[in-house]
Amino acid sequence: VGMAAGFAGLFQTPLAATFFALEVLVAGSLIYEALLPVLTASFVASFTSYFLGLEKFSATIDETINLNGSNIFKIIIVAILFGIVGGVFAKLLEVSKKFFASKIKNPIKKIFIMGCGLSIILLLIHFGRYSGLGTNLINASFSNGKIYSYDWAFKIILTILTLAAGYQGGEVTPLFSIGASLGVVLASLFGLPSLLIAALGYIAVFGSATNTLLAPIFIGIEVFGTENIIIFVIVCIIAYVFN
Repeated sequence: VGMAAGFAGLFQTPLAATFFALEVLVAGSLIYEALLPVLTASFVASFTSYFLGLEKFSATIDETINLNGSNIFKIIIVAILFGIVGGVFAKLLEVSKKFFASKIKNPIKKIFIMGCGLSIILLLIHFGRYSGLGTNLINASFSNGKIYSYDWAFKIILTILTLAAGYQGGEVTPLFSIGASLGVVLASLFGLPSLLIAALGYIAVFGSATNTLLAPIFIGIEVFGTENIIIFVIVCIIAYVFN
């Protein structure tokens, strides 16, 4: 209940928050007894943060694609890549935390040494472009801003190093930014609509990294609308399988 309320209060996506909390608690199992209190908490938290003035991120995706033979093949490839990237993020984070914990036993020294190094790196690479939660990359992805072909890769590496150092911040929003920026790159590569593929990356990389299926589908609906719900479902399922 607390996890769902926190997620819904932050992102104002109560349905996604409901199923995220249920899915992530026990992998592969949903505790249906918790459904009603979790749903209630999600909507209460979402409305509360709204009334307190928190702005919800949303984007209107007017673009769509015909699911003909060529486009289906492209969508499948894109979905597989989203699944792999999400899975790689989760695995590298797990390995990195263990590695740096074994190399620098004292957590205070670890966070200081790695923090100093990360500060220098983050300033040197585009003057802090990859610091923070990645909302700048999300905004650029959905407003035709500048997205470099390597943005998603740098964001993965630097986010993992930051978390492995011991700086406990957000993982969800960086995953959104990684997926959205990767989507822009893949859209250009495959000749697909940029905003739509950015939206697919936004939800699918998050789903594959957190090993959830229903939550990212509902995020797609609550953030980007219902116009492309069939594509949301297809891509999230494929990404979930390949994570």
